[in-house]
Amino acid sequence: MRMSSIPRFIRVYVGLSLFVAAFATRANAQEIDGVQPAAIDQPRVNVAIRRTIHGDPLVTTAAGQASFNVEAFLDTGAGSVLIATNTATNLGMKREAATGNPPEARFNDVGVGGESQFAISEPLCLSIAPCTPNAAIDDKATMDMVYNQSAGPFRTEIGPLGAASGLMSLLTGDLDVVGMPAMQGKIVVMDMADANKMTDKIRTYVYDAKAIATASPPIPKTTRHVQLSYATFARFTTTTPASAQGPAIAANPFIGPNPLKPAGDHATPMVVMHGGKRSSGSWLLDTGAVASMISRTQAQALGVSYKPGTYGTDSPELIGPGTDKQFTLAVGGIGGAAKSAGFYIDRLVVPTREGKPIIFLHAPMLVADITVKDSTNGQSYTLDGVFGMNFLVASAKIEGGLLPDITSMSAGAFRWIVFDQPAGVLGFD
Repeated sequence: MRMSSIPRFIRVYVGLSLFVAAFATRANAQEIDGVQPAAIDQPRVNVAIRRTIHGDPLVTTAAGQASFNVEAFLDTGAGSVLIATNTATNLGMKREAATGNPPEARFNDVGVGGESQFAISEPLCLSIAPCTPNAAIDDKATMDMVYNQSAGPFRTEIGPLGAASGLMSLLTGDLDVVGMPAMQGKIVVMDMADANKMTDKIRTYVYDAKAIATASPPIPKTTRHVQLSYATFARFTTTTPASAQGPAIAANPFIGPNPLKPAGDHATPMVVMHGGKRSSGSWLLDTGAVASMISRTQAQALGVSYKPGTYGTDSPELIGPGTDKQFTLAVGGIGGAAKSAGFYIDRLVVPTREGKPIIFLHAPMLVADITVKDSTNGQSYTLDGVFGMNFLVASAKIEGGLLPDITSMSAGAFRWIVFDQPAGVLGFD
């Protein structure tokens, strides 16, 4: 499981008027109950990596068979593209050199598990194919028809360096991630039907927003639409040496106003309600997050806090919700894995442009801080929340450690999710 691969920041927005407005149309709201703490799947795409947009793909050979396809997670929470160390090595990707020790440039990034270092790739182009059972993903003769979306050239992250081995490597250190630089000007369609039936993965398609009239298959129409804002977190990352060219970084989508520049941003914030208390803010839309989370500050506004001495330990415990209303989950990502406690919020309100909010009842939410620091002034910032895939696709309750028990599975409420990057809109149906 991987969460949020690029630094992000959020301020707290609290306003009774916004809360009242969100619930003024409750009679027309769509209420959803039964979501579990962890998504059973996350969207993926097939990728061919090239040095030029129409050049030959980089190829690896495994068990005597050549392959150029890379299956990667499609992650709106990632501000850059991440190629795992093993993938980069097998494909023969070059790294950006630097003088000194080590003789390579380095890029520092922060995620749910803390900070990690990455190498930086040579400029590369991505050719993107859908993630469907019948996609001819390793046929070089037809690849230009199948891999029909392109992005780049740009530099990517390689790593994380010094990642854990064994089972933990599968969770945190050996994943390929297509982040926001590859989604610029694109529309992403996620078909949840098979994942909701727990018979297959999410089927994911990527389209050029300028060519939707000829899209095949056609882009489905959605009935509810969330207006997004964007925030870029490039200034919270560092590249060493400073003269080196870092990986491409693009802005991440938020449900709510731009957290870095909220003034004049009219996007409606998310609203959370629990035990008669309420709060609101901007939440990162993170398709790379298996679970959703709320900051400790937001949780405190709802009357929930950690038992002293348990935050960041293997036995986290919350004060406020009864023990039967809590759960724990270890989530792997940048910097390793972190175990957090969570609880079921009475209501999570997702605003829509139609004025008819989507309301998740008994919404499972981890309590954890993702905090970044501005290298220029040392100021720290913390995300308000992360809106993860467990609210968008089938979900389950997970108990235990690296080999967990999966219980209480629930089908997702939506067939189609459409992320329109240039329009800044998330569609539901």
